[in-house]
Amino acid sequence: MDTLLLPEEDVKKLVSMDEAISAVESAFREKALGNVQMPPKVYLFYGNGDLRVMPCYIKTGEISSVKIVNSHPRNPEKGLPTVMAVIVLVDPETGFPKAIMGGTWITGIRTGPPALSQLNTSQGRTLG
Repeated sequence: MDTLLLPEEDVKKLVSMDEAISAVESAFREKALGNVQMPPKVYLFYGNGDLRVMPCYIKTGEISSVKIVNSHPRNPEKGLPTVMAVIVLVDPETGFPKAIMGGTWITGIRTGPPALSQLNTSQGRTLG
């Protein structure tokens, strides 16, 4: 068995915004139904930022993942993004790492757009 390695550029080509929104909505639905194990984030605090580890298991999809994400506000001074992430997809039956993939783009799109898609735009014209 091989572990699939997906760099950030490939992830961007493979996952559309609509697919990301649909996946987030589905995950929230499964969580509401009690089909998700998602313990609180684990944090490591550094002097210049932090690291967060977020495991999750969706029973109905038979998929498990761990996202490792950082926040380092001064990274742009070094030519790096403030937030970067890696996602590991794990087979819950065997523990085998099915994929290791760039998670920065997914982290960026999985937060705002799904929430914005639920706004009732007929009630207002601006956000912010």
